[in-house]
Amino acid sequence: MYKIYLRTHDQQVDGDSKTTTSNQVAAAAAFAALVARADLDGQRVAAVLSHKAQRLAFHRFDRPEGESDNWRGRLDEIEWPEPVASRGGARSGAGRKIQTSDGGPVVRKNVSLDERTVRVLTELGGGELSEGIRRAALAIAPPSEV
Repeated sequence: MYKIYLRTHDQQVDGDSKTTTSNQVAAAAAFAALVARADLDGQRVAAVLSHKAQRLAFHRFDRPEGESDNWRGRLDEIEWPEPVASRGGARSGAGRKIQTSDGGPVVRKNVSLDERTVRVLTELGGGELSEGIRRAALAIAPPSEV
């Protein structure tokens, strides 16, 4: 979660300035809007951008441009955390693993079959082509023979 807010020199947070969001784009826009506030220049006030309690940027309005604590013109230098998918979405290792009807592991292969063979094997497999191929193989060579 990103938190963006104004803080005074005595650690007081301006509640009206506070933004809390999980969206990085919204966080960047909120921090940019605070940093752009020229009415605060010269005051002992800071704009804070944090993510999961870790400070990403701290803009002091009493510092001149070019100093490390002044982020005007340097917002593209903020080191944003890598996005992490917490739920759902495509990612490595996601999804149900393929297995045979009896729960065994499978090896994925591509085969070329004519329409008649596809119909026969699909029927043999109870509506599943792959199961029909496995049943046909078992009929030809039972597991004890392989």
